[in-house]
Amino acid sequence: MKRIIHIYQQSLNKEIINLFTMLGSAFNVEKLEDNVLRVIDTDYYNEEPIDLELFRDLIIQDSNQNIVMIIEPYLEENFVLNDDITSFIKELKSGVYYFEDIITYAVVKNKEQLKKKIKKYITDNVKNEVLHTTLEFIKNNMNSSSTSKKLYMHRNTLNYRIDSFIELTQVNVRTFKGANAIYLLYKF
Repeated sequence: MKRIIHIYQQSLNKEIINLFTMLGSAFNVEKLEDNVLRVIDTDYYNEEPIDLELFRDLIIQDSNQNIVMIIEPYLEENFVLNDDITSFIKELKSGVYYFEDIITYAVVKNKEQLKKKIKKYITDNVKNEVLHTTLEFIKNNMNSSSTSKKLYMHRNTLNYRIDSFIELTQVNVRTFKGANAIYLLYKF
C-alpha cells in the first residue's frame, strides 16, 4: 500500500528534499511548486512506518519554520487532491493532516468543488450498498448490532461491507475521526 505526502513550507529548503531522498528507495520525491513537495511513500504498511508527526517536529526544530503535511491515499490514476493541493495547503495551519481531516476541512470551509471530488472518489470506488450500509452504521453511533438489526442484515455482512469501505476509500469509519468526516460530507 502506498500513500502520498504533500509538504508545504513557506520557503522549502533543499535539506527537506535531501532528507526524504536519503530515507531510501521507499520514498519517491518530486517537487510541485517552489514551496510544495510531493513524496510517494511505498513503504506505508511496513511494520514500523515513519512517524510523520515526529518527523515534522524534527524538521521544525532544524529549520525553525512551520511545515504543513497532508497525507492522502495513493491511486495509480489521478486522485482527488492532486490538482487542488497547492491551492489549499497554504491555507492550513502548521500540522499533519490526514485524508479524514481534509474531508472535514472541505465541509467546514464550504469548498463545494472539493466536496464533489471527494464524493465522486467514494462513489467511483464503493458500491452503493456498501456506501448505504456505512452511512447507516455511522448514523447508528457505529454500533454493529443495532445497525445490522435495523438493516435486517447479518452482522458479518455488515462488518464485511464496512471493511470493504475502509479498504477502498482509506477512510476508517470505525474511528470517530473517519466516521465524523464521512457523516459531515454526506450530511452537509
